[in-house]
Amino acid sequence: MQFWQTLLNILIFLLGLSFVVCLHEAGHLAVAKICNVYCFEYSIGFGPVLFKHKFKHKRKVKEGEEVFQADENGQTLPRPEYEEGETQFSIRALPLGGYVAMAGEDGNLTEDGKVIPPERTLPGINHFKQICIMLAGITMNFILALVLFFFSGLAPQTRNIVSTNAVTVASESDPSYKAGLRTGDKILYLYQTYDNLTKVDDKTTGHSMTYPCAADQVELTAYQQSNRSDGALTSYNDFTNTSVSYAAQDIFYNYSYSKLFDLEAYDKKYSTNYCDYIAGPDSTRTFHITYKRGDAEAVTTVTEKIATKAVEKDKITYYQFGYLGISVMTESFSYNFGEAVSYSFRNFGQLFTGLYTTLGSIFTPEGWKNVGGIISVYNMSAQGVQSGSLSYFLLLWGYISLNLGCFNLLPFPGLDGWQTLMALIETVSRRKVPNKIKSIANGVGMLILFALAAVLVIKDILMMM
Repeated sequence: MQFWQTLLNILIFLLGLSFVVCLHEAGHLAVAKICNVYCFEYSIGFGPVLFKHKFKHKRKVKEGEEVFQADENGQTLPRPEYEEGETQFSIRALPLGGYVAMAGEDGNLTEDGKVIPPERTLPGINHFKQICIMLAGITMNFILALVLFFFSGLAPQTRNIVSTNAVTVASESDPSYKAGLRTGDKILYLYQTYDNLTKVDDKTTGHSMTYPCAADQVELTAYQQSNRSDGALTSYNDFTNTSVSYAAQDIFYNYSYSKLFDLEAYDKKYSTNYCDYIAGPDSTRTFHITYKRGDAEAVTTVTEKIATKAVEKDKITYYQFGYLGISVMTESFSYNFGEAVSYSFRNFGQLFTGLYTTLGSIFTPEGWKNVGGIISVYNMSAQGVQSGSLSYFLLLWGYISLNLGCFNLLPFPGLDGWQTLMALIETVSRRKVPNKIKSIANGVGMLILFALAAVLVIKDILMMM
């Protein structure tokens, strides 16, 4: 079953990525045609050609042109009504995007040796048209993002009920149900205590040893490891809507890019220090819950024993707790047309700003954590597929399309933003930047981009290990 799910994820990812990139290239092609630039090829994919075709179109009759023409035998025949188009449409073996080959970028000769006149090449047209062609692909990505955000808003989706701490109890087999909790109960207060923990010592040496820690040495009251850069712990005792869900999570064993996280706990024996604890084979966890049902308040406790599943990592055995069986109460909804339009532009603005904020901090430790390569994009797509939510799936692919457009807008050699910058510089200075300089800059830029892509792939793989 997992094999077929993975195969489906890969197929949808490749189709989605090809569609997003090919739509980008279609924008370049359409505006290039409008500007009368000769385009040799529009390709879906890279590598060996699987299929190619030149579509025929109705021939334009030039002024003064003879209606009849002589064939190779000297016989007079009427000129054909249709003629073969200039651009070859191709499907290639590697479905990882596509490209448009334009005259001036990819030579000036057709397959049959015909020389393309300068006014039909990309460098031969005026700068305004060049900029329009370069920005057309980015514009298509932005339009696609807005469209996908819009339909994401129209599609059914769920949201947390923000006015209460009401919870959903998953099933009768869960510890929460056995302790008396029911769907709709409002959590007023919740904390956790643990017994028979195991303390992890000297994990950095690669020869980690574990030893039992007595129950009265550790005090845990709804503390969970924080993502803050200063390493401080965050208390969830305020129990806002989301923290109810957080408090019910498994905090000893968690998957985040397949990384294991330990609990940082306050040690009563060493009152000023924090130390690392993990669940041992005899550990138990108890939730102390005060809740309200209607007008009546009640208190219950839920004690959960350690599960039998264990994972070995860096010579440490990690045991997995199960789940309490509650989650924040949600409701289904969808936006109407006007709300979906507003939702689309709101998402676009927030994500657009967020993307450039992330790119601006890429060389900081925190910013580097938020940058991913092609594997991260695949994981996003797979997450959308496996969520079963059409709204979430469309939202993610809208984000991917927006990401591609924003990245190409950067004025970095090899990208559309760089070509646009060159055209603007030549417009303002009224001097042409030498082709040699452009060629060297583009070559170096592409090498850097390929190197960055390779580094990000390695980073993604290491994050998954």
